[in-house]
Amino acid sequence: AYSMSHHSGGHLNPAVTLSLVLGSAVPWYQGLANFLAQIIGSLLGAALLCAIYPCEADLTTNLASNMPSAGYTDAQAVLAEAMGTFLLCFTVWESAVSPVSTCGRNACIAISGAVFVSVLTLLPVTGCSINPARSFGPAIMASLRGCPNYTGGGLEALWIMFVGPFLGAASATLAHHGFIPQPVKEGEDRTSSMNSMGFEIDNKKEGITIHPRVMDL
Repeated sequence: AYSMSHHSGGHLNPAVTLSLVLGSAVPWYQGLANFLAQIIGSLLGAALLCAIYPCEADLTTNLASNMPSAGYTDAQAVLAEAMGTFLLCFTVWESAVSPVSTCGRNACIAISGAVFVSVLTLLPVTGCSINPARSFGPAIMASLRGCPNYTGGGLEALWIMFVGPFLGAASATLAHHGFIPQPVKEGEDRTSSMNSMGFEIDNKKEGITIHPRVMDL
């Protein structure tokens, strides 16, 4: 993200791109172009793995394709992926996009932390995708590779790795909407500012009053 954000915004995840498009932070045509680039990059990355690791060296036997682990249903996997992606996308909105964020260039650290928490939580459930592009390339290339030790399931579970993250992305956009700073009305007998926690501060003669933002959905 640090190496690419100043060029393209560092869009490596179709779910994050979708969330930003739904929230009007990114135009739809840029979102579509980003999505195509992400999918192509996913296929090229998986092809590179195939070139580096022979079939017998691939300990996952399927290029680490995402799928529900034993004991978990498809519905549980969708919910888990939606939850993890919500955490990621909401962090992106509030740390990197919100005009009242105080993270600045350190937003990448907050976003990485969200990914880390999601990995710790979802690794035993689905292998933690929270990124359709991460799942797409390995599932496609592993199925086409023809390894004798290939373990199926990634291609059949690919829909989960799209539906879950996209649901989480849309939910994050909706949640962020309630935290959009509201402009101060003209003629109000007060000056206002925003502190680092996202609260509106009224500077009055009698003191400082803090008003939390009201959800406006």
